[in-house]
Amino acid sequence: MFKKNVIILNISALVVVFAVLFTNGAIAEEDVTNWLKRDTLTGNWGGSRDQLVEKGVKLDIEFTEYYQGMFSGDGNDDFEFGGRADILGNLDTKKIGLWDGGGLHTHLTYRFGDLPAFRGGALWPVSTGSILPLDEKDSMVASSLYLSQRLGNSASILLGKINAVDLLAKDPFFGGWSNHRFMNLALVAPPSGVFPPVIIGAVFNYRIAPYTLTFMVYDPHDRTGDYWPDDLFSDGVNLSLGATWTGKVFERPSSINLTGIYSTEDSIDLSEILLPPDLQTGTKDGAYNVSLKVSHLMLESSTHPGQGLGLYGKAAVADGNPNPIEASFSGGFAGHRLVPGRPNDVFGIGYFFYNFSKDLKSAISPLFNFDDEQGVEIFYNLSVTPWFRVTADLQWIHPANSDKDDAWLGGLRANVRF
Repeated sequence: MFKKNVIILNISALVVVFAVLFTNGAIAEEDVTNWLKRDTLTGNWGGSRDQLVEKGVKLDIEFTEYYQGMFSGDGNDDFEFGGRADILGNLDTKKIGLWDGGGLHTHLTYRFGDLPAFRGGALWPVSTGSILPLDEKDSMVASSLYLSQRLGNSASILLGKINAVDLLAKDPFFGGWSNHRFMNLALVAPPSGVFPPVIIGAVFNYRIAPYTLTFMVYDPHDRTGDYWPDDLFSDGVNLSLGATWTGKVFERPSSINLTGIYSTEDSIDLSEILLPPDLQTGTKDGAYNVSLKVSHLMLESSTHPGQGLGLYGKAAVADGNPNPIEASFSGGFAGHRLVPGRPNDVFGIGYFFYNFSKDLKSAISPLFNFDDEQGVEIFYNLSVTPWFRVTADLQWIHPANSDKDDAWLGGLRANVRF
């Protein structure tokens, strides 16, 4: 195991060395101070990066490595390495000579390493970056591959294969792919029971300030490994309708979002989940989830309006059968551009609670005591340079498997933007 960890570290070091060499002597051409202040390790590629953007091609490349282990709890407590490379590509259809208002978008991910996603009997992954997207490790997958189109000044539509976490990219608390903020799935992308990690469908947005309406229609199954599915909507359809208000409360930026999701997919009755198929009486449909999400900036940065110390929360209720979730809450605090002398550092503390289906608990009780799950996560993301960040992370988990002891986990994360 030690030898494998050393190999992974060496690979990481080689990636950085290669990137420096790729700059074609950038350090020699500009002083070290400027090199350390630029946004990406490889800089402007001799002007090529800006030229690509002018022609409608934008690439964001990141490499993230995790080191995480369990201080106390049941099961594997070894500290292990894992990592991923993410490439986000965006094409402006007008700039590449096609049509106005459009965009083509993709998110490529390559995962590697031995870091387990689950620890200590927890139901939700404590290392989201080690499991999402749901592909095999050591293989490249396109978890987003979709078209966007502006429709006038107020509306837009996304159509195709979409990574659910990509939809949270601009959120200051949730999202971050486990590369930038929290690592636990319940705080990266709080599960709803009716929104798979990767969807194929359409997202329509219409804004009438200060309100935004969002309507979604998508296949109920996870579509990570699918690119041209021939069975789309064959098992049902998921519909989502949301409304967001954005404005100010006590002269601070705030928002409120109310979203409802309904699925027509037939699913097994959770009270019969352990019964042999010939004894099951049938299936259930009509799974739903209704959530209320709020944010409020309590302390605003004097140098960067709209950023600072914020309070965030998402509460939801669901049917509990066939949806395995009955109620949930995820939220906490996040700080941006607040630490004196450290304008690029980010920190957060989050709490989550999931109340699972009573029918599911009753059905599983002969095997083990299945209960609710809750946890706390704290992270501090240190910006060594704008392109190199190191994060310290601590989690406490009270696992859904109540036969397991509470778990304490610690981890380090390094992220490089190329």
